[in-house]
Amino acid sequence: MRPRTTRAGRRPAEAGKALGAFALALPLLVAPGPWGSAGQAAAAPKPVDTSCSRPAKPGAPLPDTPTGRTLADRLGLAQAWDLADGTGVTVAVVDSGVDGRHPELISAVGVGAELFTVRSAEEFRRQVPRAPHLDCDGHGTGVAGIIAASRAGEPRISGVAPGARIHPVRMVDGVDRATANTLAAGIDEAVDAGARVLNLSFALPVDRPPVRKAVARAVAADVLVVAAAGNEGTTGVPLYPAAYDGVLAVGAVDAAGEPMEQSNQGSWVDLAAYGESETVPASGGSGYQQVSGTSFAAPQVAGAAALVRGRFPGLTAEETADRLTASAAPVGVGRADPRTGAGLVDPFAALTHLGAGDRGRDQASDGAIPVQALPADDPGLTPRSVTALAWSGGLFFAVLLALLGAPVVRRAAARGRRPGPVPGRARTFGPRAARVPPPPGTTDHLVPPAGRPEPGSARPTVRAAAGPRP
Repeated sequence: MRPRTTRAGRRPAEAGKALGAFALALPLLVAPGPWGSAGQAAAAPKPVDTSCSRPAKPGAPLPDTPTGRTLADRLGLAQAWDLADGTGVTVAVVDSGVDGRHPELISAVGVGAELFTVRSAEEFRRQVPRAPHLDCDGHGTGVAGIIAASRAGEPRISGVAPGARIHPVRMVDGVDRATANTLAAGIDEAVDAGARVLNLSFALPVDRPPVRKAVARAVAADVLVVAAAGNEGTTGVPLYPAAYDGVLAVGAVDAAGEPMEQSNQGSWVDLAAYGESETVPASGGSGYQQVSGTSFAAPQVAGAAALVRGRFPGLTAEETADRLTASAAPVGVGRADPRTGAGLVDPFAALTHLGAGDRGRDQASDGAIPVQALPADDPGLTPRSVTALAWSGGLFFAVLLALLGAPVVRRAAARGRRPGPVPGRARTFGPRAARVPPPPGTTDHLVPPAGRPEPGSARPTVRAAAGPRP
């Protein structure tokens, strides 16, 4: 038997080992992760106040007298809304935020998310907005209004897809000051939220790999990405994300349908929309603002994409983009232009596009979308169809004549009439025709018995002998 002092001497060593194990586990208990309350606290940091440092610029009331044609009139939206209004389609807007309190947007804007820069290794942070209506700049609210402003409000402000749902992704520091990783996270947030259309109304002068990869992930997820071409007035210089593969790049035209000088141009521009002095909702909960530029042309295309994806939910993002470009109203020479791409977006034509047979359309003039012509390959009536129609027409008229003649025949039969002249009565032509004596052998010259009434007479008549009048 071992001395008791030996067992007692081992206890301090075992205790030391236990304390060492506890010391190793202690960092895991307090580190961020799913190991207790400390980890949960690190995973859900305290919300940060992202209120505006100064109040948003208040909007102005609309003038009593409308000036010019509304955007709905120029885009032919009344006809398009008979087919689709974007219901069931979510459009994400990565921008300065969206003020969902505005009467034109009050039922169209979700809570969304906001991202802001932090001075730590994580670089940025995402959180649910404490005040979802915040838009310190007003840019995002105007963009959202062009996409989905209500039809029930001011008719001059109706959005292209009033039935669509807006998912706002607010860049608290502003899109122009956000880091590339923050912008990429905003794009990923839109995809994760289930957006089918993504509007990016900003243009970067350089290719930023995180943004490029995020856009590629969105395209791979079947999200139609629409981006503004930018307003620097450059030629042939690509701007991003508009110039990335799979993105619909949108230039701007003025109210008359002419390309705007400040709209960037290049082979990467796909479409154009109106971008001069458009009236849109302002932030602050009410009022309106007048805006210009490709930032407000892009949401018109995003709204048209929402209409198409709502009417044809089976189309992929690429097929939707093809439909929008193939149905665009040509601007200028009627072919791909570096300033306007395929032409002016035409929502109604995109909803009714027939494919390759849709040719021969007039060019856009006076800022209006031209009416689409009928397909040029309409075969019309074949010779067999013409023959069948001729026989059908002949049979129809024969039946019609038979139906009209039947009453006459029945009436004549009821009176006992026969075709031809009545026997014993001469036919006269004209008032001075002489009466011809009856032929010999007739009894018309005989006098009927006295007092015997003649058929149809109320009293007896005596018929005189036939003979020539004196």
